[in-house]
Amino acid sequence: MNQEIYLDYHATTPVIPEVLEAMSPYFCNHFGNANSNHHWGWKAEMAINKSGKQVADLVGCKASQVYFTSGATESIHWAIIGWAKKNPSGQIITTATEHKATYGACEWAESLGLNVITLPVDSYGKINKEDLEKALQKNIPTLLSVIHGNNEIGTLNPIEELSQLVHSYDNGFIHVDAAQSVGKIPVNFSQLDLDFLSFSGHKLYAPKGIGALVIKDKDSIAPLFIGGGQQRGMRAGTSNIPSIVGLGAACKWCHDHLDEEQQRLKSMRDFMIEKLISTGQFKLNGHPTERLPYNINLTCKSLTLDKLMLKLPKVGFSSSSACSSDSLAASHVLLAIGLSKEEADRSFRFGIGHSTTQEELDQVIEKIMELLKESEDFLS
Repeated sequence: MNQEIYLDYHATTPVIPEVLEAMSPYFCNHFGNANSNHHWGWKAEMAINKSGKQVADLVGCKASQVYFTSGATESIHWAIIGWAKKNPSGQIITTATEHKATYGACEWAESLGLNVITLPVDSYGKINKEDLEKALQKNIPTLLSVIHGNNEIGTLNPIEELSQLVHSYDNGFIHVDAAQSVGKIPVNFSQLDLDFLSFSGHKLYAPKGIGALVIKDKDSIAPLFIGGGQQRGMRAGTSNIPSIVGLGAACKWCHDHLDEEQQRLKSMRDFMIEKLISTGQFKLNGHPTERLPYNINLTCKSLTLDKLMLKLPKVGFSSSSACSSDSLAASHVLLAIGLSKEEADRSFRFGIGHSTTQEELDQVIEKIMELLKESEDFLS
């Protein structure tokens, strides 16, 4: 295989031409500080307002509820720690399959004195509503922080049902990590009745280093950065205008192409899963239907991850494990859904995206089939 094929769209996405074109004038021509009271500053402020509207159109909220950040990690930390500062006697509930940014924020909240409860998930990676209900208490302010579409196995949590349950308690709040779902499937902040929604630009064809936190009521959360009046007094610091413009343009593109792109990716995803599972050598991880349209996470009986990566050096895909300098640690997500460490070590994730073609998938599948035939454990 001579062609380079990128299948790691969970990790990051390329900036698409429409986004780069929108950003370009704001590096050298419209370079003003949005807080400056002159033409250049007004031009920058108008750009921020336009981008806020484009984000709001995609995620179904008011533009005044959109706050730009450096990415999903900051947004997650702001949602959890900002809420914790407002509710020092509260508790935070999360799950065993969250992104590590959530666990980092929860550890910070624990250092502030809050109690953190981590709920188990089922074999598909979904939160159990009965477990959540047991953890909710009438007299304790509670924030549920839950991932929407899992970044490893693709499973979608029932956010609307979880939101209804949390809000059946007067002091219940919900934060959703939607880094993998915004721009890929319909996400409507208002209809889901969320309190906080976080996501990153580089997951949806905008540049790295930009994201957003959507906040229903700014009185429910404290700022992390103070000392300036930017973003309605909620996030101090000079606004990154080019990247904010890029995020807005990416959100507009995703909004305009959401339905067709979702169906295209889902069709290719299902094709690849069916082809590989038909060999009898693969098991799908995550929910079979309630999953992100671009996620393929499989465990192989006969191929180790190391061998697959060695034999596919020009294919960009990822393991479901995190590498350190000394060892290969099993994915906490795969362990949480019941896989053994050995199974986790034979699991890998493909993520397809805007530039992925059927021909590319055919080439990767063909190469994997060849490797299976070479394997001593392959059952013909």
